[in-house]
Amino acid sequence: MFQDIRKKGSSLLITLMFAAIIVTFVISFGPGDKAGCSSVQNGAGTVNGEVITMSEFRVRYSNLIDYYQRIFKDFNNEMAKQLKLSEKVFDEFVNMILLAQEAERLGFKVSDEEVSNVILKDPSFQKNGVFDKETYNNMVKMAMNTTVSEYENRLRMRLLAIKLQSYLVDNITVSDTEAQDEFVAANEKIDALVYVFADSNLKSDKKNELMTAITDDEVAAYLKDNESKAKMAFEDNVSKYSKGEGQTVFEDVKKDVAKDLLFAPKLEEKIKADSEKLLGMLKEKPELSAEEISSAFAEWDLKGRGITLTKKSSPLTTGLIFDPKFIEKLFSDPEPKIVDEVLKTEDGKYVVAEVKKHTVADMSEFAASKEFVKSNLVTAKKGQIFEAYVKKLKANANIEINSEFLKLFEGGEK
Repeated sequence: MFQDIRKKGSSLLITLMFAAIIVTFVISFGPGDKAGCSSVQNGAGTVNGEVITMSEFRVRYSNLIDYYQRIFKDFNNEMAKQLKLSEKVFDEFVNMILLAQEAERLGFKVSDEEVSNVILKDPSFQKNGVFDKETYNNMVKMAMNTTVSEYENRLRMRLLAIKLQSYLVDNITVSDTEAQDEFVAANEKIDALVYVFADSNLKSDKKNELMTAITDDEVAAYLKDNESKAKMAFEDNVSKYSKGEGQTVFEDVKKDVAKDLLFAPKLEEKIKADSEKLLGMLKEKPELSAEEISSAFAEWDLKGRGITLTKKSSPLTTGLIFDPKFIEKLFSDPEPKIVDEVLKTEDGKYVVAEVKKHTVADMSEFAASKEFVKSNLVTAKKGQIFEAYVKKLKANANIEINSEFLKLFEGGEK
């Protein structure tokens, strides 16, 4: 279910970015280089001196929690924490304020009439379909926990931000050629069989054998030349070396740390050697059976796994972090074959792959899909342009975070 939440959450972000008037910019990327924890005590943070109030942060956070709970009945605090909702809300305010400040600097204006029109049309402030001033005042005071003047000032900033956003992205277009290339990239497929060599599937008795083969002399020599490196490794993983009672100090466990650091390259050497061994065997005899492979690599829990790749594949769809150059290599010569090199993934796995089937994109379906593909590409382009623009603003902004306040939301509490 959690993957489903992520997918729907992403759709929400895109919708909010380019939709209705009181839009909020829920894009999750961290503060710029000048961001930091600060002496901010009366707000969630500041952006070039503009305070993000605790009250508006709580209201927005609560609204986002309610949104997810309406869609997913079992949405809970742990899921909110995993989705980093508090960070999203903070970034939403940072992005909005930065865009509003930049819009004002560039000469964009929001009239009193524009602010009034938004308020008058907001169903939250209506009674029987008509704007009601008492309802408006009560909603702002009670539900939003702010004053009318503060609410209208923030609304004006949002409208300024929207004007600049519209200026940046409203005229983005996608050509038929771009749409066709995107369609092919998403629909041309390669079915492959992969064998993965990693720390996790080397059997424990073999790992123990590699570890016990490390001599005391090797450990002593390593510490003589690399004690500072070993100490850093210890400080990064104190809990791993804890002896249980009392405080564990480096001197007591430095031999264990050094042994682990010596073990890592030996393990990688084993992984690399055996993956290359399998590649050689498959090149010599492509029809090797699963039983023959299992017998030849008895030290491993090794099974072939079928995957389907497109040029748009990602770790979410493959379960492996494939180097884009590797995918490009497969598609440059997609005929069934043993791939002529071992792939090393970003997280240290070694992968032997065999292309089993190549399926070209069915271009007869392109015409019916073209407008949908174009729409998605336009949205993606808008997101890229918008993200790059705000990232540049962040890099030159003074953003301060009330980290103690934000910690209150790490468990998903309102």
